Amino acid sequence: FSAGLNWNWVLSDKGNYQVGHRLEHVGGTVQPRADWKEAEKLFGKQNVPTHFFKGNFVWDLPDLHAGSGAALTVVKQIINDWQLSGIWTAETGTGYSAGFSYQSNGSSVNLTGSPNYGARILIVGDPGQGCRDDQYRQFNTAAFAGPGYYSNGLESGQNYMRGCPTNTLDLAIARNIRIGGTRTVQLRLEMYNALNEQHWTGRSTTVQYVSPTDQTIRNAQYLADGTLDSTRLLPNRAGFGAASGKNSQTSYQLQLRFTF
Repeated sequence: FSAGLNWNWVLSDKGNYQVGHRLEHVGGTVQPRADWKEAEKLFGKQNVPTHFFKGNFVWDLPDLHAGSGAALTVVKQIINDWQLSGIWTAETGTGYSAGFSYQSNGSSVNLTGSPNYGARILIVGDPGQGCRDDQYRQFNTAAFAGPGYYSNGLESGQNYMRGCPTNTLDLAIARNIRIGGTRTVQLRLEMYNALNEQHWTGRSTTVQYVSPTDQTIRNAQYLADGTLDSTRLLPNRAGFGAASGKNSQTSYQLQLRFTF
């Protein structure tokens, strides 16, 4: 029997990776804006899970050696030379944030006056942690509003919500059959997500408004009377705030290997 476990613990995920440039034209030249450092700090939270676990084991199952006779020989052929192995993967949720789009008059030039950086969605309430059991309410959609004109692009940061934690165990059981010399036939059954753990892997995070002056939501998950929109019940048609993806259920793969 052998086993191993790795644990990565991110103590800080601050950085400037993928923080866009903020430029302005001054006297015929292009230079960074004075609020560049403020933007770098606001957008510094990276999309990294706090904890990541990876474990594995291999167990050569006990063999029967004692005894003799035809019956025991048959039993040995059935129960000997089996091997059980597995890989366990778990992590806390990765960060994500909400975005927006406008049907009209919502380009970066319209909102910030510059094509080099865009406006950010407004956070006007508590969006929540970002992961719920409710498929259609992964976060509080009422906590957001679209930005208006004369935006400086610093309305909100990024990765202030977290996706759901994941936990997956993959198993494999194999039987090695010796056929003489160094030749071996292996019958191997692999089980992916053996415990059939289910978790949401994606969410509809972009809200669609009509325009900066008309904040009517065009992709709401719920109708005006508070009932679910019947056209958005499936994940691939999810409205704003609803789950848009789920991990795969248990699957199997059978292999026959020949080693010589």
